[in-house]
This record gives sequence, C-alpha cells and structure tokens, in this order.
Amino acid sequence: MRSKQESYSGKTKWSKGTRVGVVVTLVLLCAAVAASIALPRSSSQASPKKYRATKEIVLDKTTGKVRIPTQEETDAMVSQISVLTNRSSEGLSVNQSPNGMKSMDLQGRFNSVMLGRANADGTTELRCVFTIQEAADFLGLEAE
Repeated sequence: MRSKQESYSGKTKWSKGTRVGVVVTLVLLCAAVAASIALPRSSSQASPKKYRATKEIVLDKTTGKVRIPTQEETDAMVSQISVLTNRSSEGLSVNQSPNGMKSMDLQGRFNSVMLGRANADGTTELRCVFTIQEAADFLGLEAE
C-alpha cells in the first residue's frame, strides 16, 4: 500500500507548504550570498581608528619572504574589513512589497570576513572574523 505522499509513479509529492518553504529558503540563501559578495558602496563606513602592522603576514612576491605590510596596505585592509564587518543599521531602510514582504539592502554590511596570513614556513593561516577588532588581533595590527 502506498503512503499518501507517494504518487503512482513512486515519486514523492511535495505538499504546497513544503514547496513554499523550499522557495523561501532558496530566496533567503540567494539574498545572503548576494549580501556577502556585494561591494561596499562608500568608504564612509571606514574605521575611525588608524592601525599599524606589527607582524610579518604578507608574502613578498619578489623575494618570496614574509614581510610586514606597508602602511598603505594596512590602511587598505582596515578600510575594507571595516566596511564589511560594519554592524550599524544607520542609514538602512526597510522596503515593503505589495505582498507584505519586508526587505532591506544591507549595503555590504553585517558580513563575516575570511582572512589569511602568510607564515614564515610557507603555510597560510586562516580565520573568519566578524569585527575589525578580531581582524586586528589576528593580523597583528595595533591601534595608533
């Protein structure tokens, strides 16, 4: 005897609620992926703190040795990480569609960032960070 969820072809039928749940899950997954790869729209979210590098974490392509990042490289890293890990909702607005769904363009905020640093033995160490402070600790950056 066949269960109520099986058709005569032997394939499982999905209830309407299950189909809607799968579609909603896929939409949310796509939105999360899009938000995580979105490019920052402005540099106004940059960290107000100035950092300086204290660890050798960059593999120099010309010498093949690990070196301390330049101040320019450090500033660029801090700026990008600050934008991506920004947890402020300031300036973000909620949009409501005719069907009642609410959405918000996160403008590249609320992300985690996967960082890597070169080690002297040629390996790379990875860490996922959620704040600029976690990134600074991992990368050996000190606030000036």
